[in-house]
Amino acid sequence: MLTITPTAVVDEVPEEGPEVFAVIGGKKVFLPADAKYVMQDRRGLWYYSSRKPRPKEGDWTPNKTSIACRNEQGYVRALKTDIELAWLDTCQRTVRMVSADGVNRRPADD
Repeated sequence: MLTITPTAVVDEVPEEGPEVFAVIGGKKVFLPADAKYVMQDRRGLWYYSSRKPRPKEGDWTPNKTSIACRNEQGYVRALKTDIELAWLDTCQRTVRMVSADGVNRRPADD
């Protein structure tokens, strides 16, 4: 039996560490701290990577991790949205925020 582990959380701010997120389909998707880029493939599935991806053989480079999160029913599923842009135009940087005292947030230094 295949078990999928969640790699992201939708609309719930992580309690510790830097706040790393991307807005996908109008929702804030919080990602692991090493995520620097998010991108969508031809099927509508979303991925993240720690290095800038390049297209290779009709897809993004293989050093990517699928974004999986819990849906409303509690099941872990790969994040999939409708395709609105060509897959080559979907690569974007994540937003990184830190809070020193738990209240004041500022952009993190890369």
